[in-house]
Amino acid sequence: MKLTLILAVLLIFNSKPKFEKGNKLGTIKGTLCYPGHYIPQMFVYIKNTTTKKVYKTFIKENKKTFQFNKVPVGNYVAYAYTVEKTVTDSDGKNESKASGGYTKMVPCGLSVNCKDHTLIEFKVSATKAVSNIEICDWYGAIIPKE
Repeated sequence: MKLTLILAVLLIFNSKPKFEKGNKLGTIKGTLCYPGHYIPQMFVYIKNTTTKKVYKTFIKENKKTFQFNKVPVGNYVAYAYTVEKTVTDSDGKNESKASGGYTKMVPCGLSVNCKDHTLIEFKVSATKAVSNIEICDWYGAIIPKE
């Protein structure tokens, strides 16, 4: 009994996390759109839909691209929040940060005929970089809280 317990404990402490086995890491590249004459400073987030782990990167003003390197393989969603509060409610009283996402509106052309603002789940693999992520839906994207 003691030997079995000792072996079980050794096995647990000597095993690597699932994403480290075989060094399975990938890359995510994307572009940013923003409804205005410039792109404000923002944080871009990616969230693993299985583990719920969130990664973020800071984007400087007017930078139109982002990249995440060495991301564990898996399924993700991508979204962003501006650094500064840039949105005021209809009463002109409450300011908040703008938020946008890579949603089903983006491949639909962001047209008024498109109605689905849910985030698109995409797969990261170790063999090929994901490079078509466009965070361009800033009008109703359904995204996680910052």
